[in-house]
Amino acid sequence: MTKRIFITGIVQGVGFRPCCKKVADSMLLSGTARNLGGNAEIVIKCDNQVSEEFLRRLVSLLPKEAKFFSVDIEDCEEFTGEGFSIIESDTDDRFLPEIIPDIATCEGCLLELENKSDRRHQHPFISCAACGPRYSIINKLPYDRENTLMGKFALCDKCKEEYTSPTDRRLHAQTVACKECGPKLMWRGNVSETEPLDSAIATIKNGGVIAVKDIGGYHFVCLAENEEAINKLRNLKLREQKPFAVMFNSLDEVKVFASVNETEEGLLNDFAKPIVLVEKNEYAFISASNGSRFLGAMLPSNPVQYMLTKALGPIIMTSGNISGEPIITDNEQMLQIFENSDFLAGVLYHDRDIITSLDDSIYYVLDGKSHILRRGRGVAPASIPLNLGEKTIFAAGSDLKACLGFYKNGKAVLSQHFGDLEDEGCAEVYKKSAKHISALFGFKPDITASDMHPAYFSSKLSEDLYDIKAIKVQHHHAHIASVMAEHNLDEVLGFALDGTGYGENGEVWGGEALLCYNNEYKRIAHLKTVKMCGGDELSKNAAESLACFLIAGGETVPENIMPACDAEIVAAAIKNNINCVASSSCGRLFDAVACLLGFGDYNHYEGMCATALENAASFAIKKGIVAYPVNLEYNEDELDSVKLVCDIKKALDSGADPHALALGFHIALADGLTRVAVKQNIEKIALSGGTFANRILTLILKKKLTECGFKVYMNEKVPSGDGGIALGQLFVAGKE
Repeated sequence: MTKRIFITGIVQGVGFRPCCKKVADSMLLSGTARNLGGNAEIVIKCDNQVSEEFLRRLVSLLPKEAKFFSVDIEDCEEFTGEGFSIIESDTDDRFLPEIIPDIATCEGCLLELENKSDRRHQHPFISCAACGPRYSIINKLPYDRENTLMGKFALCDKCKEEYTSPTDRRLHAQTVACKECGPKLMWRGNVSETEPLDSAIATIKNGGVIAVKDIGGYHFVCLAENEEAINKLRNLKLREQKPFAVMFNSLDEVKVFASVNETEEGLLNDFAKPIVLVEKNEYAFISASNGSRFLGAMLPSNPVQYMLTKALGPIIMTSGNISGEPIITDNEQMLQIFENSDFLAGVLYHDRDIITSLDDSIYYVLDGKSHILRRGRGVAPASIPLNLGEKTIFAAGSDLKACLGFYKNGKAVLSQHFGDLEDEGCAEVYKKSAKHISALFGFKPDITASDMHPAYFSSKLSEDLYDIKAIKVQHHHAHIASVMAEHNLDEVLGFALDGTGYGENGEVWGGEALLCYNNEYKRIAHLKTVKMCGGDELSKNAAESLACFLIAGGETVPENIMPACDAEIVAAAIKNNINCVASSSCGRLFDAVACLLGFGDYNHYEGMCATALENAASFAIKKGIVAYPVNLEYNEDELDSVKLVCDIKKALDSGADPHALALGFHIALADGLTRVAVKQNIEKIALSGGTFANRILTLILKKKLTECGFKVYMNEKVPSGDGGIALGQLFVAGKE
């Protein structure tokens, strides 16, 4: 009797076939294992009982990165061979493949890296069947060496022996290589030691900033507590204010500088090795964190990073790009920057190319649950289950924090984060990735879904890629639909809070309460619509936002904001309707209140003033400062944000503590949204939009809604910001 076992799931790039052989050999079974498309097929000579025992042992032996989505066992033609072997892969278009993201260096490889007697001691590209680059180097499926960028590196005799040895942990490890036959580490810089890595370490120790080519692209690296080096880094990246992530050598080292709970610890140790936002000690990494109460902490994901942090301690490890542009993957481009920059002291690079550029993924933990802020290395292109029938759909996503997606055969596949599509380089990477993902997975869309904004780059790029039926999805509807898609919901009341989105009435929306059912929605309430001027500058200039709110409420604009905003010009522009929009944006409300209370008048990076306002509310909570009571009135379909701002101004003028008002504002917003929910006969509430990265608002609102008997759902697998829009677009288009 012979059984054919067909398994769908994450079964390529995780040492699956070698594990099959080890189990079969231990049970003295004959048969074969092979990659079939993006899945796996096992043929073994046995009966039902033995096949079940084989699977049980296989599951216990596989690394945690492997996942089974389905297992089908059937009788097949009698196997007549002897012994168990791994055979040549084949294609299979019946099932959507699951492509493994890049996997951080495993413990086994780290032990070899440290072992002076091992031939891979200090080898910068050490990997095995269970770890190493995957998605970033795959040309096509199935996942075999010749279909990856490792195919150009011919194996030496020793590596070839490991690759083919049934007992070796590098059996069929497609990234296997050594110092003799693998990629080579190289250095160009102002300091020159014997080895490239030693040169890089010496340069960083001396206060220099260097570029390091990693798995998904370049990083810029410097000491995390060297203020002079950090200033050079800010000049290099044109990033004046935004906090930087810090890489540590171990979890114990992270705990010296920050509080880490159990869920955060699990994320830091995850095979993706993402950035995790943890609450830092007050005086830790002041220059790197630049006022944030959180620290973006991460652990090494590859051997070079591990060796750098061991030699240097905590280092800043930030995306190797100029602010707003795509992460750099090309050696010549980075070397040219080095030749022309006064701030970059060296480049540590290698000769393995990168097919798919990947920024680091970012997570935070709220109320015991992990939430993703950016999908990148270690996460993309992991699929999300989604039952939308037989159509194949392409979703263009949004222009900011762009991320595209495809749907086919019960799965949504989302790309990595691209950045702002207004940048020509980001738009080019977006198009290239759309084509690569389409070819890799075999996607041929029947329909496309994109934002209804008439000037969005993502919509135009979608039209360039596919000349097929196009569905336009309202921005905030897509936000709420992304939560519905994640949690398999049909009907919700959704609160979509963010900075901007094109509304059906041509206005700028951003503070919305939407009743959503399948692919339909109804706008039942929103923050008060305010006439605002300033164009694109408005999203940056918090003082202008404040002036617009106060003018709408008939209040005088305080003189102390005049250096950042000419109130008379704003008033004249509003009166004469020059460069004005009608807006219900929650982001601009946060900006206005932050500026009014003295916590920031300009967003040097997205959400800077809103973050400062949240920090002020957090300070009040920690110091036991009682929230100043203010009210967000709910009248028919409108939450009166203008009156709220004016009331906060009056309280401030009467001597109220700005920190107490900051906390009072968060509570007032949560109270107002809860009142909207109570008036609706619906049990399930969905929260989405960039504003819900604010932990204080989210926790207060969730508590109030739960106490009122509502079930609250949020994004977990995709960002609540615009990086999750593509999933919502797929959901809406699939329900058409």
